Amino acid sequence: MGKMTRRERVIAALNHKEPDRVPIDFGAHYNTTINALAYNRLKKALGIESPTYIRQLVAMLATPSEEEGREALEALGSDFFEIPRIYADGCYGDSWKEWLLKDGSKAMVPAQFNPTQNEDGSLDILSRGQPVYHMPKGGFYFDRVAFPYSDIDSVDQLKSMEPSYLKSGGQRMSDEEAAALGALAKKMYEETDYALMGNTYPMWTFHIGLELFGYHKFFLLMAAQPEIVHAWMDMSTNAWLATMDKYLDAVGPYIVAIVVGDDYGTQRAPMISPKMFRELFKPSLAKICDFVHKKSPNVKVLLHSCGAVAPLIPDFIDAGLDALNPVQTTAEGMDPAKLKAEYGRDLVFWGGGVRCQTTLANGTVEDVRSEVRELLEIWKPGGGYIFAPDHDIQENVLAEKIIALYETAQKYGGY
Repeated sequence: MGKMTRRERVIAALNHKEPDRVPIDFGAHYNTTINALAYNRLKKALGIESPTYIRQLVAMLATPSEEEGREALEALGSDFFEIPRIYADGCYGDSWKEWLLKDGSKAMVPAQFNPTQNEDGSLDILSRGQPVYHMPKGGFYFDRVAFPYSDIDSVDQLKSMEPSYLKSGGQRMSDEEAAALGALAKKMYEETDYALMGNTYPMWTFHIGLELFGYHKFFLLMAAQPEIVHAWMDMSTNAWLATMDKYLDAVGPYIVAIVVGDDYGTQRAPMISPKMFRELFKPSLAKICDFVHKKSPNVKVLLHSCGAVAPLIPDFIDAGLDALNPVQTTAEGMDPAKLKAEYGRDLVFWGGGVRCQTTLANGTVEDVRSEVRELLEIWKPGGGYIFAPDHDIQENVLAEKIIALYETAQKYGGY
């Protein structure tokens, strides 16, 4: 097979055809990217001097972007470029400032990002003077510590609040933001051959309930007061779709896929039973998939869900999902050969290229190379596979292992 463009390669894989080589994803969305500290070390090792931009502030994740140039994407063989929200994590990324990371290196953050440093060296992100996110001293990322809907106990109370979260800038895309994203997508589509990735961040169905109500409270509501969960899902899904509608109007002709972010799995099992998923969350997921497929038939829907989600995969497929990330093969029941054999005809597996919790974190460079080769041989046949690690690359991963990871994917990903 002759050499394909990046975009052709990705579209073939998304349609379960074998391209010239397995497409590679580095930084196409917030769960195939890299911690800012690790990214600074990687760029130094690659001889790249451009600034690092942090768009996912809570998780401290860097995303290759137009502002920094595309040198890292080229060096690692990535076939993707993300069309990211300008608004994320409470800040607009339309003006930037320099910020010092804990190792002394620098990164660019949105100008409104002003975490408070406490006496013990920890950091807080405040809202109306109260901590919403907290990073302990030496921590890798911020954890949510405030749950604004934790006192909701009835549908009437939920509706009367008209939750501000659903009306804020993060959910309601302005005409100005949509126009800027559309212009970027058009430029990248016409001037490059990258496969463009859509991301309306945030776009959640299940996990946002855990974040806003609190894990303990939301699980109780699911079991004891499901009518509140149903009402919340209706409200939140309608808000997501309003943003999705405007986003797809702007970028739909140019992108190949869009990501929905959720975490249904723990390391050992799904957080909820398949029955509860079908009752409470599958209808919203199906509504999102149906909306995207009807409005933009060229756009595939990718679900991000960590953990042991194998029991939910048949329902993911039935809901209309096209692809699954990150394919966390260290979790219970997530054996790559079994997943490929059982679901590879219906679902694109997007990730699972190396085990981040074990091999990438603690193995040698040769361990990384060996595992990538082994997993590629499982995932490649028949197409329907996009290479990425089985989660974000964390801050303690050495640059030489990251380089080996993507070099090996390029070398052994051919058909």
